Amino acid sequence: MRPIRPRLSMLVALLAAAVAAMAMLGKCSRQQKSPFSRAEALATGDTLNIAIEFNGICYGVRGDSAFGRDYQIIESIARRHDIPVKYHPFVPLAHATEGLLQGRYDIVIASMPLTVELKERFLMTDPVYLDREILIQHTDTASADPLPVHTALDLAGDTVWLPEDSPFRSRIAALAREIGDTIHIRTLPGVNAEHLVVLTALGRIPRAVVPATVARRLLPRYPALDTTVAVSFTQFQSWALRDTALRDSVNLWLKF
Repeated sequence: MRPIRPRLSMLVALLAAAVAAMAMLGKCSRQQKSPFSRAEALATGDTLNIAIEFNGICYGVRGDSAFGRDYQIIESIARRHDIPVKYHPFVPLAHATEGLLQGRYDIVIASMPLTVELKERFLMTDPVYLDREILIQHTDTASADPLPVHTALDLAGDTVWLPEDSPFRSRIAALAREIGDTIHIRTLPGVNAEHLVVLTALGRIPRAVVPATVARRLLPRYPALDTTVAVSFTQFQSWALRDTALRDSVNLWLKF
């Protein structure tokens, strides 16, 4: 007859292993249920990686100092909640959104209207501020009619320029439906709205659609540009985030 004690010892060991596994699963389950798990990790010293558009409105550098509307908001949140932040300035939006989906960034900050299309693609915060899309065009002072486009209706059958992967593409498509005609879109890779303003001012492209805040910041440098034609109403602007727990936390932080 085989001895009972070794078999009993084996059963006890297996039971202990099963209990330990159940405890670990229970711990993981509790961690997953925490709605602020990402925020709790940040509070213990985890770095918040932020891809932020380099355009002088969201983020810019003057000498040794950084500045920008969104940059100041993030800095205020980081100081208040003692969160270490690492900024990753970018120009093409596609680079930042790809990094967000791959988990390299926690937040993408850019000129992004809070549209249905963007909410379907990304987790978006509550509104952060207001902006609108406008048409910029070069005024021809030598012509009897210096403005080729007087209203958005004049874009029927014409072409506008956008950065590649621009969130404004859906607005141009909606505008085309509203005026009952085609508006052609041409995109340029590796640029942002600030580049399009400069290219339009230099006559490299005839017109572009950009955020009003970006265009008007650069207007004093390029007085030949026209910024009077609105392409959208005033819209809420938002940030894209990697997970729902962080989004819930950021929405709370933005309120205080």
